[in-house]
Amino acid sequence: MFRRIICIMVIPILTVRSQSTEKLYLDVKKSEDVAIANSPELRLLGSQQRIKGLIVNENWRNYFPTASVSWFRNSNVVENEADSRSQRVSLNLDQVIYDGGRRKLALQAAMHDLDLSKYDLLLSINDLKFKTRNAYYTILSNKAQLELQERSIERQKEQLKFAQRELKLGDTTEVQVLQISNRLNEIQLQHKRTEIAYNTGLEEFKILLRLPSISEVILKDRIEDGYDFKFKSISEKDLVDLAFRSRVEFDRTKAAELQALSEHEIAKSYYIPTFSVGSYYASAGDRYEPRQREYGFNFKMSMALGPNTVQDTSNYIARNQDTDRALTSSTTVGIYDNLQYKRKIAQSGIAAEQAKITRRQLDDIIRIEVHKALHNYSVSWESMLLADENAESFDKRLKIKQRQVEIGEVRRVDLAETEIFYLEAQKAKINTRVQFLLSVSQLEMAVGASLDSLNLITQKKGKDEE
Repeated sequence: MFRRIICIMVIPILTVRSQSTEKLYLDVKKSEDVAIANSPELRLLGSQQRIKGLIVNENWRNYFPTASVSWFRNSNVVENEADSRSQRVSLNLDQVIYDGGRRKLALQAAMHDLDLSKYDLLLSINDLKFKTRNAYYTILSNKAQLELQERSIERQKEQLKFAQRELKLGDTTEVQVLQISNRLNEIQLQHKRTEIAYNTGLEEFKILLRLPSISEVILKDRIEDGYDFKFKSISEKDLVDLAFRSRVEFDRTKAAELQALSEHEIAKSYYIPTFSVGSYYASAGDRYEPRQREYGFNFKMSMALGPNTVQDTSNYIARNQDTDRALTSSTTVGIYDNLQYKRKIAQSGIAAEQAKITRRQLDDIIRIEVHKALHNYSVSWESMLLADENAESFDKRLKIKQRQVEIGEVRRVDLAETEIFYLEAQKAKINTRVQFLLSVSQLEMAVGASLDSLNLITQKKGKDEE
């Protein structure tokens, strides 16, 4: 009893410890893996794929005979007469021999639907990877801007102290001190906005990766110096050819068209009759084990006549060692019990036509996407070069201004103005790097290639990387 109490007391302690903050060091690849592993949407698609595989098995089953065993028991009690009891055990077999190809069409539709689920899973994985990268690079961008603004704030605070001392000595005016203070406030306000964006981005990143709320995410990379960028001049024609070979959308639209056509053919063949044959073997009697043997055969036909249905059944029965034989038949007509046949034809016809149009238009859509992605890739590369050049220029200007302030050639307020322009240039440099990273990923997705397969970006390994 005492041991059991100890075990119960230990469980809450272990639970509390397991809920302590967990640090996760993530790079872009590991982030993608975590997002894929934790995604409920991908798990749902995987489950749907397994379900559709079972539907294919069900349609295969329709090609084989159906069998059943039945046991009938009856007991009659009549006043002033002897009681009567009877029972009957039978084995029944049925096999569809002709249905106008509906079983084949249903099987094809199920197999194409299974293919669709596979392609949807691949597309969802690629889409999740891109969303993860977008969020990852945005966080790196905000982190880099925070560090940049913090250094700038320290420099501005130092300049403000010097300006306040100079004001006491009469070497500057109060207006100039206020101007420097205003510039400092502007940078601090930018820092607050960036801090909000950074923290919000981290929390949304944890939601995207389905991480526990108590986890602490630490990104390994640095946007300023964590990557090597390359530019390759790639032929648009070669990229379009690669997209036509690699994009799963082509296989998906083909599967969707075939599925829609199969369902339309099923709907149009409503009038084709279904023929099936069956047999049974039974034993009947008034006690167990019943010893009176009987067997029989049947032939069934069912078909639709517009909104009506017709079923006809013929049976041959033999009992008592073929001394008792019977031939029976029955016909049943359902009145207006098949009104949905017109709706099914119209619905499936519209779906089939839409699938055809989508497949015909896909070629142009892929060409446009490749052209757009290639153009964005080229422009973002040029923008990154210009932003790097501009940032380097303002870095030099800032250092020159600092020296000029030290020797008294320019006012400190001029240095504060240059600091603002310097921050804008560095921000543009960071943003163009993010744009180039995303443009490369978009280009790879547009041509149907795996992310990073074009080898345009190389990730540097940090010294402190675990």
